[in-house]
Amino acid sequence: MKMNNKLMFTKISLCIIVGGTFMSCASIRDHFVRNMLNDWEERDNKILSEQILPENIIEILDIPYIADGHRGHLLDIYYPDNIKGPFPAIIDLHGGGFFYTYKEFNKLYDFHLAKNGFIVFNVNYRLAFNDVKVPGQIQDIISALNWIDSNLDSYPVNKNRIYLIGESAGAYLATMAILISENERLQNVFNIGKSNLKINAMAIISGFMEWTRSELKYWGMRSMILEKGYKKQEYYQNLILDNIHEINSLPPLFVTTNGDDELEFMTLYFVKILEKNNMEHKFYYLEKNKPKKLGHMFNILHPEWEESIKLNNAMLEYLLNY
Repeated sequence: MKMNNKLMFTKISLCIIVGGTFMSCASIRDHFVRNMLNDWEERDNKILSEQILPENIIEILDIPYIADGHRGHLLDIYYPDNIKGPFPAIIDLHGGGFFYTYKEFNKLYDFHLAKNGFIVFNVNYRLAFNDVKVPGQIQDIISALNWIDSNLDSYPVNKNRIYLIGESAGAYLATMAILISENERLQNVFNIGKSNLKINAMAIISGFMEWTRSELKYWGMRSMILEKGYKKQEYYQNLILDNIHEINSLPPLFVTTNGDDELEFMTLYFVKILEKNNMEHKFYYLEKNKPKKLGHMFNILHPEWEESIKLNNAMLEYLLNY
């Protein structure tokens, strides 16, 4: 999947620059991306169908947090049926470059979290391709947090221990949802409401945290997931985490990447911001692994690996301190 991502971003970017004679640049891009996403979903559905999920987990599927019939506005809930609750809660936001995949991709990982004694809310959001752009995705996350807040009494949740985690793009969306919820200035800049749900701590897993990379593939990606003329929009400067002086309003953070992660530099960028602002966090870093290349979000894709078990246990131990 990693090589496909790189190839796709490069082709999209070249398409944007070159354009076409018979189709607009956007049409060429959208046609290419739509076919690519269909291929990826077909491949990933086969992978998902072959996964073996842990037993003794209760699952409640496809709950609408916005009742509009949109797939991007659904969430799942998982919790153990052989342990008495209430359980500490994890709200999980999947990755996918802002424009691909759904909550089902994280189901195996979230079942493993539930097996460890958590109730997990596995959240969809609309994808930044045809449906919405990144600010709308942040609004989706805040809407999901508000739904969870309003429905805590319906599920075996320990209300004093609620955690928010995200992977890749989901890690960034989680970060912005909390920053906006905690700061009126950002609510006004983005024209987005807030969530009052108390998040005790967060986990950032291989986060897509940097918006100013000049490489062609990242420029092309921004042109797809943000609206035309985005650099002139006030909110764009406030997507750049280093520009947000309210960054200290984030709760304690567990942050992780590894030397085989192609987005390692984005996590290192975020960690520098945390260190510069003297923010409470733990950075869990794994060096390059020669016998077994770990890669982007490896603990989500392969929760059964020994490295994943150690990482996930360290994350859960950190979260439960708050």
